[in-house]
Amino acid sequence: MASICVDPESTGESLNKFLDGNVAFGSWFDHVQGWMNAEDKERFLCISYEERITDLKSALTRVAQFMEKSLDSEVIDSIAEQCLFKNMKTNEMSNYSKAPEGLFDQSKSEFFRKGIIGDWKNLLTVAESEYFDSVFEDKMKDGNTEIADKEGGGKDEEC
Repeated sequence: MASICVDPESTGESLNKFLDGNVAFGSWFDHVQGWMNAEDKERFLCISYEERITDLKSALTRVAQFMEKSLDSEVIDSIAEQCLFKNMKTNEMSNYSKAPEGLFDQSKSEFFRKGIIGDWKNLLTVAESEYFDSVFEDKMKDGNTEIADKEGGGKDEEC
């Protein structure tokens, strides 16, 4: 767990803090809307976690195209292998295991959790999920927001 984070409380309390923006670095909604509504939107690429998990090679191909780099399939395959969740979780260069304890305390929580889509169903109650959906809908209604749905099976709109 990052040292700037407080120890987890109940899921409901943590959810409320997140939805209110009372977390390290502030509101996720403000952060995402800031990027999605940027005037120079063509200068950044948005790839969702769900997209990365469900179709990593296509996501990597999009990154290469965005950077105007031509990569053959062997290079994409090699990068994809290194970017698989199971490999990143064990790689000291990506899992924060070598980070100073003052920066990231692995005894409280690993940087990588499960690497699956939809685990929120195991953490949130139906009421918490419905509350999240209503806050999300309200806070994201005015922006040019395009976020993958929480099932990972598609997108409400495109990034």
